Amino acid sequence: METTITTIFEDEHLLIIHKPSGIAVQHQDKANNLGGQININFQAVHRLDQRVSGLLMLAKTPKIFNEISKSFQERKILKKYKAVVAQTPKIASAELIHFLRKNSHQKKSEVFQNQVAHSKEAKIRYQVIEQSNRYCLLEIELITGLFHQIRAQLAKIGSPIVGDQKYGYPRSSPDGSIFLQAYYISFPHPVHQQQMTFEIPMPSLWEKFGFNSPIISPDTPLEA
Repeated sequence: METTITTIFEDEHLLIIHKPSGIAVQHQDKANNLGGQININFQAVHRLDQRVSGLLMLAKTPKIFNEISKSFQERKILKKYKAVVAQTPKIASAELIHFLRKNSHQKKSEVFQNQVAHSKEAKIRYQVIEQSNRYCLLEIELITGLFHQIRAQLAKIGSPIVGDQKYGYPRSSPDGSIFLQAYYISFPHPVHQQQMTFEIPMPSLWEKFGFNSPIISPDTPLEA
């Protein structure tokens, strides 16, 4: 398992890091709680599950935190993920709309086709980008940002993420992670408004899953 936090970008206002899986961080957590590897009092402006790796944005001041939070609310920030699933979706590209309700006792999200009490609308877009003999690689655009949203919605369509036993995958992964990575983020800088874009490569463990097929057209129907 990769265990080192890597700095991707830093200026006087914000910090972008590559968080490996296995390190817990929640919205508004202090960066000095990230496995003891960062000792400055910065704030995470979005959530990244403990077993998920990828890009995490940290604000250095309360004012910057508020500005970035506003950009999230106004959907000016684009976040993309990659995920490995064993069950290929029946449609190569789609927008998924469900209603999620957080079950605090089970520490997971319940997924419904229609709105129920205490549920919130959840939206993601996914695209099949590669297939191997046994696995499928998806790119996911996060539209709303709810608890365990990608994990729960993919499981709902029969494509749980590799290693994600909480949402129906039969076994854990070799390093204890789930095969979900926040690999891309693009946003206007909170001070000078210049568009900032960052992208990281897939985790090295994923290379063993053999993604060699060509990119699939969004209009191509797939066999499950």
